[in-house]
Parts: sequence; structure tokens; C-alpha cells
Amino acid sequence: MPTFSISSNGRLEKTVVFYNGEQLTGLKEIYININEEGNFEAIIQYQGTDKKIYVFNIFEDYLINLKTTEPTLTDLELESLITLTIESDGNLENTSVFIDDEYQEGVVSLYVHIKGADNKDGIRKFLSSKYYIPDTPELFTEIIFRNEDGSIDKEKIF
Repeated sequence: MPTFSISSNGRLEKTVVFYNGEQLTGLKEIYININEEGNFEAIIQYQGTDKKIYVFNIFEDYLINLKTTEPTLTDLELESLITLTIESDGNLENTSVFIDDEYQEGVVSLYVHIKGADNKDGIRKFLSSKYYIPDTPELFTEIIFRNEDGSIDKEKIF
């Protein structure tokens, strides 16, 4: 089952992304919208090792020509960041969400949008989401929890 992690302090400059434990490079945009209503959109856009731009589902597709790099942050630097990890096979029932290695219970919704400044052609045209997806650079993350008493809490991740 694929594992996708994002470590960040809330700034694009201090954000690193991992797929199955390898740090990725060449990323253009990441869009994740998973909720209990049945939405499961997990899209990545990247420039591959062959310089072509690819758009794939993170958990369902085979990601070809991924560019990886040696870790760009030290262990100490990485520890100072918050890490969001998603393990999934593309089915909501088989999806687990962790923040800093702690399993998150009661997740109602998870929304992540990361887009760099150099990305002119976004992935918005590939999505069926009702969310507004800006064309400008952004790092936006939000997680919604259902508490034991049925109330809802909304939090930023980074």
C-alpha cells in the first residue's frame, strides 16, 4: 500500500514530500481531498526524469519517471517540522492518516493543496471537486475531526 508524506512548517520553502519513503523532487502540484462523503481525490503533478509533466492519482496509479533526491534536510531539521502521512490503496476504508506518526481517529475530511510558483498549468481541470482551487502558489492544509460527542473540529495541519 503506497505511503505519501508531507513534512512542513507551513511555508513552501520548508516543505518536503516523500513517496514510499523516498524524497521527491520536480513536484508541481499536490491536491488531496478525502472525506467521508465519498470524495477520494489524491492527485500529483510532477516533472519526470524525462522532463515530461505527469498527472497521476497518488494511491491508484503507478507513478512513472519519478524524480527522487537524497534527503535535503537533516534529521534535526525534519524533527522540527510537522509530518502528515497517508497510507492508502485508493479506498476510503483502507486509508489511514497520521500526523507526526500518531494515528488520527475520527477524521471526517482531509484537504491538502500545494502548488509552487513555477507551475503555470495547474491540475484543476483534472478534478471533480467542489472546492475552489487557486492558480496561485499556495500551501493549504485542513483536517476536520468528529469528536466523541458528535461535534466537529477543524484544524490546519501545518
